Amino acid sequence: MYGGGSMRAWLSVALVVACLGWTLSAAVTDPGDVKVLLKLKKAWGGGLSLWSGLDPCYDGWLGVFCDDKNTRVTSLYLISADLAGTIPPEIGSLSALVNLDLSFNTNLKGQLPSELGSLTNLLYLSLQKCSFSGRIPESLGKLEKLTFLALNNNGFSGELPSALGALSKLKWFDVAYNKLEGSLPVSTSSKDSLGLDTWPDIEHYHLNDNQFSGIIPPELGNAAKCLHMLLEANSFTGPIPESFGNLSSLQILSLHYNQLAGPIPSTLSKIIKFGKYAGLHQIRVSNNQLSGTLPNLNALNQLEYVDFSNNLFDPQPFPKWLNESSEELQTIKCENCSWVGPLPADILAYPSLQGLYLQHNRLNGSLTIPVNLGKKLQYVSLQNNGISVVNPQNPNAELPQIQLEDNPICSGEGLLRAGPTLCSTEANSNGANEILTWISSLTTNNSCPSLCRNANHVLNPYTCHCGYPLVVTLEIRAPISSIVNDTSLWDLLKAQTYDSLRNLTSQIKPPLELDSEQLWVYQAQHANHSKVHVRLYIFAPVGAEVMDRRTDNLIKGWFTTQKVEYTSPFKPEFVIDIEPSQEAGSVTFGVSKLAIIGIATGAGALLALLGFLVSVALRQKRRFEEERKNNPFGAWAKAEDGNAPQLKGARWFTFNDMRRMTNDFDDDNMLGAGGYGKVYKGVMAETGVILAVKRAQEGSKQGADEFKNEIELLSRVHHNNLVGLVGFCYDKAEQMLVYEFVPNGSLTDWLRGE
Repeated sequence: MYGGGSMRAWLSVALVVACLGWTLSAAVTDPGDVKVLLKLKKAWGGGLSLWSGLDPCYDGWLGVFCDDKNTRVTSLYLISADLAGTIPPEIGSLSALVNLDLSFNTNLKGQLPSELGSLTNLLYLSLQKCSFSGRIPESLGKLEKLTFLALNNNGFSGELPSALGALSKLKWFDVAYNKLEGSLPVSTSSKDSLGLDTWPDIEHYHLNDNQFSGIIPPELGNAAKCLHMLLEANSFTGPIPESFGNLSSLQILSLHYNQLAGPIPSTLSKIIKFGKYAGLHQIRVSNNQLSGTLPNLNALNQLEYVDFSNNLFDPQPFPKWLNESSEELQTIKCENCSWVGPLPADILAYPSLQGLYLQHNRLNGSLTIPVNLGKKLQYVSLQNNGISVVNPQNPNAELPQIQLEDNPICSGEGLLRAGPTLCSTEANSNGANEILTWISSLTTNNSCPSLCRNANHVLNPYTCHCGYPLVVTLEIRAPISSIVNDTSLWDLLKAQTYDSLRNLTSQIKPPLELDSEQLWVYQAQHANHSKVHVRLYIFAPVGAEVMDRRTDNLIKGWFTTQKVEYTSPFKPEFVIDIEPSQEAGSVTFGVSKLAIIGIATGAGALLALLGFLVSVALRQKRRFEEERKNNPFGAWAKAEDGNAPQLKGARWFTFNDMRRMTNDFDDDNMLGAGGYGKVYKGVMAETGVILAVKRAQEGSKQGADEFKNEIELLSRVHHNNLVGLVGFCYDKAEQMLVYEFVPNGSLTDWLRGE
């Protein structure tokens, strides 16, 4: 044991440090977790080259987050981290894991290991836009705490396993953009009575852009909390279920590009605004084989976007209910819908209307351009109809883009009345595949010198500083597809992004500092199926070119797990790509530079005092280590006399020395095993000398006195035919013997003639 003065010094230091609110943590990450992380590092490479040090929690490994005690790994956020390879099955041993996000690593491939089902504490599992393939493992159904599951944008194939229906707490289910096929599993037809309808809290069904077939199960209509039902771009047949009228919380119904038949159910009129729910905002059922006439959906006074185009409807006039529900309507699409007769005289005065797409119908009569022309109106597409008159009630009005080619008004004398502008044959208003870059007034600020070094070194137009921003690409499926160059809309998108990020940053400790000038909505591009891709640039604070990796990781994780929230007109929105701040991985882990400056300025005296106390503590620690080397059994009172063993040449090693030598006792370094325990190959880093480390298993450990006697005896035995004892470890309840390494095999090998 040690003197009372030494103990009092240590207690004094601990007391003062505690009073100052500081702690000197000596926590060690669970060895099992460390072993798994080293397996992942070996399997994935890439950005994990930054995983340095022996302790993932204490050394702050990139993307590794631990519990409050710094002993168990609880989150892995390795988004767009340049990972390559497959997920090794050992990942199932990270039993404390709550969040696993490996999204946007396109070189991660292969099948998902069934061992993922052992991570029973998972709440979030996000594997978006990698290159995984094969079937989705049934074992994921064991993750009973899971609330968020995103496997979209991969190469998964086969049928969805009904076992996923056991995820009773699931709210977000996204398997879009894969190669999944077959019918959707539901409880009434599956052997285990599970399916996509046994999720009582589900809010998001994202199954679009796959190869699903069969009918849309009516059982999905029982999801009373569902907000988004996205089933487009599959091969579904049969009718739209009448039960969808029971989706009382539904905001977006997207069924376009399938083979659905029959009428649109009138039951959809029941999905109205009540309580905290906003009612049905979007109906997308284009490019099917729907028939009959449109039902009266006048009760849906929250509708913003409707698209009934390219179906087999019966001839019908412009639906009166669309006129009566015009207050929120932003986009009306019914191309090739068999509509006949005149348009409402006030249709171009609808207050929220942005785009009207009614080409290839049999509409006739006049097109009235009212005095109170809608202020948001951008496009009117009426090509190939029977319109013979244009009635401008205000000849001096600034008109939106109106297209009337292939109408009677655009032939003969009618062309003179309509004018060449309205009868233009220019590319239609969807602007497919055209890139339109939004440039604000600040972007063209000539006072900003163009000093950026390369294409990735971007000029922030708000601060005139160059940097390497974090780039997030959003996919938006909202009415804005027709007005991608409306800068006021992108100002709104920036405001919603900033408000959401600011709310998130205020909830963490230490909080992140984020200024609105760090955020730039840079580019918008049309995509297929009326979608828009928008690029957000998020810069580091002024004075830094790259974002520190803590901030980079947190913001990426917020986007991939949909914690950055948007409202109309941007929903539903999805992250389809993330590019980290270049060199973000090389920045020291920790708080921002501004925070460091603030701490240093306000706490100089405190740090000086702490430095003095720490120096005292370090001197005491060095003295303790020296005493421990001379008497490694002194800490174990069970030794009969407490004296150090009398060794000849053998040295004492700590447990951490052993971990370093054997790469944390990696199985790849194991030389053999026996009744005593396992033998590992070890390398002394300072000399490169190869050693053999014999680690006692639990049942083979001796008492302190017996172990002391053994190493005293072994240190005295020297013979040409016996390996010499180099040292021992008696630390952290471990007993290990370190021998010279002989590369020619064991005695058993020689006796057997191998």
